[in-house]
Amino acid sequence: MAYLHTSELLYVCGGTVITESSTNSDCSALHKGQRTIALAHVGEFIGTEDANDTMLSEHQVSQTFIHPLYNTTTNANDIAILGLATDIVFSKAIRPICIVWWTIWRNYIDNIQVLSGAQWGLPNYQNESDAFRITEIRRQPANMCSTQNGSEISSSQFCAGDSDSKLCNVDFSSPLGAIISFKNFPRYVLIGIATTNQKCKRASIYTDVLSHTDFILSVWRQYHKSERSPKTWDLQNNFDVENTTLNANS
Repeated sequence: MAYLHTSELLYVCGGTVITESSTNSDCSALHKGQRTIALAHVGEFIGTEDANDTMLSEHQVSQTFIHPLYNTTTNANDIAILGLATDIVFSKAIRPICIVWWTIWRNYIDNIQVLSGAQWGLPNYQNESDAFRITEIRRQPANMCSTQNGSEISSSQFCAGDSDSKLCNVDFSSPLGAIISFKNFPRYVLIGIATTNQKCKRASIYTDVLSHTDFILSVWRQYHKSERSPKTWDLQNNFDVENTTLNANS
């Protein structure tokens, strides 16, 4: 996770580390209060029992890439990528999230009904701290969600959670994903990004990440001036071969 702040250290929203020099977020969060995101903090987990469990690092945001078809009314294509001025040093505590590039995974991903998401800032009980934690929620039929103007959600969005969900109070940009097996290793894959907060009244809308892999790759190539895909981070904390992609038959 990345915590995104203004230059005055005012918290704006959360994000997800995708490469050593970039994080993703959503566009509605970037427009939230017209605040400009200037800093990304990684390795910062509120409520950690041992201070040695964290390795906080701060990075200046040098570029912001907003999806060219982002719709402020319906929040369609609500995804953005932030380029960092300095590289993130990966460790056991700080790793990039895994993103599926190939659309051949569509049916498999869409059939994962129970997803897990990050929650912080709202304790389950009054005596709890604002701890970071993971909570499971279920996908819901698309007709359980509607956009701000009452229209149906787009094919690049999906609906998840309900009035009983512990994630109904999550902040914008909160990631939603699932553990899948790749080469006999479990990997947490980013599937959705929270784009609306219904304040526990109903299910929430998420940006479907697999629908936006072309945008993610095009930004990566533009930002890194490269035609190769980002390196992947294996479970032994080493970089794997570039262009490694999750295989639907693995």
